[in-house]
Amino acid sequence: MDRMTEQRRSLLRQFSPNVRLAWNHRVSEMTLKSRIIFDYELLYLEKGELSVRIEQEFHKLHPGDIILFKPGKEHEFLGSNGECWMPHIHFDVLNYEDFEAVPINFKTRRECTEEEASLIRPDILGAALNFPDVIRIGGHAEILHHLHRLIHAYDRMDQEFTILQKSLVLLILHQLAKGLEAQHSTHLTLHEKALERTVTYIVEHYNRTVHLSELSKIACLSVFHFSRLFKEKYGLSPHQFQIRRRIEKAKELMMFSRLSLTSIAEEVGYGSVYAFSKAFKQAEGVSPREFIRVSSGQ
Repeated sequence: MDRMTEQRRSLLRQFSPNVRLAWNHRVSEMTLKSRIIFDYELLYLEKGELSVRIEQEFHKLHPGDIILFKPGKEHEFLGSNGECWMPHIHFDVLNYEDFEAVPINFKTRRECTEEEASLIRPDILGAALNFPDVIRIGGHAEILHHLHRLIHAYDRMDQEFTILQKSLVLLILHQLAKGLEAQHSTHLTLHEKALERTVTYIVEHYNRTVHLSELSKIACLSVFHFSRLFKEKYGLSPHQFQIRRRIEKAKELMMFSRLSLTSIAEEVGYGSVYAFSKAFKQAEGVSPREFIRVSSGQ
């Protein structure tokens, strides 16, 4: 796995969204003066048309368009056409201790005090994950469905709301990411089912060496083309993916079976316990015996 892929994965693991406001906003005319916000605002245009400025860019929005207003980016609503339905949420991507102290802002950056400006969150979704300001993707109706569920729960806000709101925002972000990926990687979308078949095959045959030629035949692609697509999709080569699957299966056996390390090595496809131990330590940073000791609480 390359450094950029690992950094992205590490960042995604830290996501723990908190919703500050969830509102099914409906108005006959929509204008809003220039401002910045400290957090994120995700707005789905369900009905009507909107004219919006974000920094120096002007956008004409239609039903199904999604706007992601980012922390610290100046924007304004210039006008609308027809009644506008705009379910939207204000949220943080990460869990911040001062979450409840951050207000919804309606000032420009110049109007903000130094203390207010210090509340601006880092733009993780834009800068690190390349989410654009205006998002147009297929399958957006499902995002609308999750937004309505979130707004419904926000209006009631029972004791379990914290769990539900995190899960729904993560679902929305996942669908946005996959939708954008499909736009920018149409070649991956074209071969998605073929790649999925090869992953299933690797998972089911983890205990033997699955050759690249074998996988490329399953995908009905040349070896070169298959290898390139697989690495782009999963961030690992097919060989690295198989090693990861073997190590995960070995961890399962070490925690929940009484098999010896020699038997586990054989079970996951290694010719010797030495080769298995070397691969395990390279992947996990500890030896199999150390993993067993730590996981068993000894």
